[in-house]
Amino acid sequence: MTGATSNNTVIFSSRTRTAFLNYVRENPNNRRVSQTDREIIIEWLTNPSKQPSSQKEFSRRNYVRKTFAWDEDTQTLLAIGKTSEDKRRTVVTDDMIVDVVESAHEQNDHLGWDATWRDVSTSYYGILRSDVIFLLKQCQLCAQDPSKRPKGATSKSSRQSFDSEVLQTINTRDIQYGNEEWQSVEEGP
Repeated sequence: MTGATSNNTVIFSSRTRTAFLNYVRENPNNRRVSQTDREIIIEWLTNPSKQPSSQKEFSRRNYVRKTFAWDEDTQTLLAIGKTSEDKRRTVVTDDMIVDVVESAHEQNDHLGWDATWRDVSTSYYGILRSDVIFLLKQCQLCAQDPSKRPKGATSKSSRQSFDSEVLQTINTRDIQYGNEEWQSVEEGP
């Protein structure tokens, strides 16, 4: 996604994207996954002979093996649901949060925080509700037309096609954060 809707109206400006990256750095959370975290998780899931170097790393590796799965066919990192009824969710790295939220918000026709959060949280892991709220406060289209929309009012057809369309429209450009230490994935919520 390039930051524009189909009618070329920018939803999140480059300034918003920069502000969000600063927000993520200033408000770390162990539920977000960095590119480095993702690589480590995938290595622990795909290389059973990889040995941890410390007790802390041993604990993290065990947590990762209970919480995540690597789909070899689609080359996708998934978060495993806590119960058997829970659907597996695609893991989103912190550099892709803006694109996912933007696409979800556009797909649900700018219905607001609750509708966007519901769409994001049921399909993706690594995005916080506070991330969605931060970004939607910056939506330029909603700022132009601040009419209140009913909370949770989504059309069934947009919900059915949401997952496939979001994954197809996300731009996988690589935003470099520098050399961060891995600390996001820890035991517990």
